[in-house]
Amino acid sequence: MFTILFTAIGRRVELIKAFQESLKRKGIDVKALGADANPLLASAGYFVNQVFPVSWVNEAGYIEALLEICHAQQVDMLVPLFEPEFSALDKHRQAFFNVGTFVLLSNQNALEICNDKFNTYKFFVESGVKTPKTLLASALSEDISFPMFVKPCSGMGSQGAKKVVCPMELESALRYDHNMIVQQFISGTEYTVDVLADFDGQVLAVVPRERLEVRSGEVSKGKTVDRPDIIEQAVAIVEKLGAMGPLTLQCMDTGSEIYWIEINPRFGGGVPLSIQAGVDYPYMLYQLAQGQKVQPCIGQYKKNFLMLRYDQAVYAEG
Repeated sequence: MFTILFTAIGRRVELIKAFQESLKRKGIDVKALGADANPLLASAGYFVNQVFPVSWVNEAGYIEALLEICHAQQVDMLVPLFEPEFSALDKHRQAFFNVGTFVLLSNQNALEICNDKFNTYKFFVESGVKTPKTLLASALSEDISFPMFVKPCSGMGSQGAKKVVCPMELESALRYDHNMIVQQFISGTEYTVDVLADFDGQVLAVVPRERLEVRSGEVSKGKTVDRPDIIEQAVAIVEKLGAMGPLTLQCMDTGSEIYWIEINPRFGGGVPLSIQAGVDYPYMLYQLAQGQKVQPCIGQYKKNFLMLRYDQAVYAEG
């Protein structure tokens, strides 16, 4: 039995089903568990073997509750899906290891770079990676040119991110939150790049996908693309970062240049497309957890493979 605990499961039904289906196809008994602050309203909670209520991430007892679940359920792998919990989980890796649970999360240095978008910008610049010029809101000069793009230094799902075209819009965007970055606006085609690295930081798989339509910060229509140039750059970025496990990178292609914008050290919302396109993330992670060597399969996925999402509902007694 291979037991996985997903945190903050919310709406991540596709991801959980992908893990269940992949491992079952390989003849592996899998138990998928979930944890959520509001399990009754977490649709993914109806697709796992069991869902456990936990406190909010910023409340006392969150880590202790996860440790108790991992110990009682003999969890082999903890898959965190909510960025605000990453730092705390990183600090308690050894405690999880002591109860037999591997935390699927990059190291502290990578997390500090990824979880603060200004740190990500500095990492790109220091690594010679092309990226939009970025300033802290607290360090703006009067000679900035519009349009610009503003977003929080940390956050998920494009919350608080917007294009601004004049000083008045910029002032309005920054009025209630000065923990923002202001970024050169890049116009072009947006790509999300799903990357998986082994526990030593070697990149195993890279799938670039075009974001055809986005709803509430998450891709609703996407397509895998054949872009060896994006793949090559993504491999170099992740290996320079020293990250491991799943990562999601964002870039913009202007037609003449590729600008890298973000690195998120977790599964992206659209990663089920990459899995369905032939990159078996769940089985590869199972192999790594068993101490097996996994050979890279970079570039081996279905190209021009579409994902068209639609709404489904779960009905349950309240």
